[in-house]
Amino acid sequence: MGTESPISEGFRRAFREPAITLAEVAWRWTFGLAALAVAIGSLFAYLDTVTVSNAEVLVLRGHSSWLIADAIGRVLHDGSGPLRAAAIVLPAIFVLWMAAATIGRAATLKALLRREERVALRPQLGLNFLRASVTLASLVGYLGAAILAGRAASGDADVRPGVFLLVFVVLGTAVTIVRSRVNWFLSLGAIPAARDGRDTLAAIGEAVGLFRRHARKFAGAGAAFGTIHGVLFAFCTVGCLLVLSLAGKVPPVATVFLLTGITLAYFAVVDFLYIARLATYVAIDESDRTPPVAVAYEPPPALEPPMPTLPPVAKPGLPSPEGATS
Repeated sequence: MGTESPISEGFRRAFREPAITLAEVAWRWTFGLAALAVAIGSLFAYLDTVTVSNAEVLVLRGHSSWLIADAIGRVLHDGSGPLRAAAIVLPAIFVLWMAAATIGRAATLKALLRREERVALRPQLGLNFLRASVTLASLVGYLGAAILAGRAASGDADVRPGVFLLVFVVLGTAVTIVRSRVNWFLSLGAIPAARDGRDTLAAIGEAVGLFRRHARKFAGAGAAFGTIHGVLFAFCTVGCLLVLSLAGKVPPVATVFLLTGITLAYFAVVDFLYIARLATYVAIDESDRTPPVAVAYEPPPALEPPMPTLPPVAKPGLPSPEGATS
């Protein structure tokens, strides 16, 4: 890799090997379509359990927004319950994500690490199980933050929305920070798990040690990719708002087509950035494993001793200089 920075190496690998990005897009979008199908199927299955009376139909056909909202609430309450549906859908989505992420990450890391043999799936499955558990725990944490914020905001006479917002933002931010840090180390642990076949706990320990040795490089990579992602999100948001502003001037099909195209393009570029970032982490890991090049020591050349000066020799038949002066 020479003196090239890890970030430059990551982008170079992502540009020169687009098959890795296509593999990332394939497994992520496959999971997304499968999760969407499960969610839509469960929604229709739930709606089949809902019964609507004739009186509720008349209310829904009316023009009173309050009566319509009340009728919808009673209709949904009479069904099997959204909590029961969520209890079935969420575990199914988590299982789908673990399977897709394990196979997809093993394929992308095999290409990034240039391995000939297969990548062990068990450590990747363990890491992804922990990531799914952390995500589920964070959802529970957000729910708990909302409950605590509601209790803090509820007073004897009225509800204080400012207190609710403050408490929920503080607790929600804490949950987000903890989740992102733990999830980041689990993602980084996939590299030693794929390279050396480490088990789940050993891979996490290896990731922590790698971060401690190269904290500055990881911080620089995170800042660079985070900035690029933020700028990309801002551009896509502006693009979607411009399309929505033209909703009344263009056909609805064109509006949906443009919004779908912008969203898919955003997801594709995000997947490309993720592969570039993963390649950057691989470059940092390779630099950590590469021993420093030993420089051969060459001693300085030996200085030749000065030639001794000999006293002048007198010629035969002539007095020496010392005798002449004496």
